[in-house]
Amino acid sequence: MLWRVSSPKHKKAQGGFTLLELIVVMVILGILAIYAVPKFSGASGYSEYTYQNRLISVLRNMQVRAMQDSRPLFCHRINFISTSTQVAFGPASTNYTAGNEAATCATSIDYNSPEFLRTSATEILESGVSMTAVDGSTPINAIDFNSFGSPQTAVSNCSAGCRVTFTGQAAAQVCIESEGFIHAC
Repeated sequence: MLWRVSSPKHKKAQGGFTLLELIVVMVILGILAIYAVPKFSGASGYSEYTYQNRLISVLRNMQVRAMQDSRPLFCHRINFISTSTQVAFGPASTNYTAGNEAATCATSIDYNSPEFLRTSATEILESGVSMTAVDGSTPINAIDFNSFGSPQTAVSNCSAGCRVTFTGQAAAQVCIESEGFIHAC
């Protein structure tokens, strides 16, 4: 009896990558290393955008409160304090019970209000960020909202556009339009 060795008609394909596939992967990794990795290597520049997002949230919260509570003599105000020892934003008061009208119109920040509605007195300074708030080109210390949700300042109704700028490693701005639209700009 003769034994025959049969050879397969089709050779089995070998697994692996082609040279072209390896080059494409290396190019993609190189691009990621150049552009993406530096953004994740430190916190520089992220504080400004964090404060930008927090301020947008705080302003919109107060704007909604103003549209839902149209009682006279109450202010729906967010104060901005920017001195050499304190940089902060937040509401004058969160107590809108009858008889507390004057407190809601104060020019200070209620640091007893919930943290999601304000920053602490030195939090922004400690992260190496400065804050400026302007109505057009005039500095402002507060923004009030009326029952239509439109902004009001001591200067105007943000007709030239109000801006709050956080500056540090990067710059991030919040714009408040005269109609009440609040957005990152």
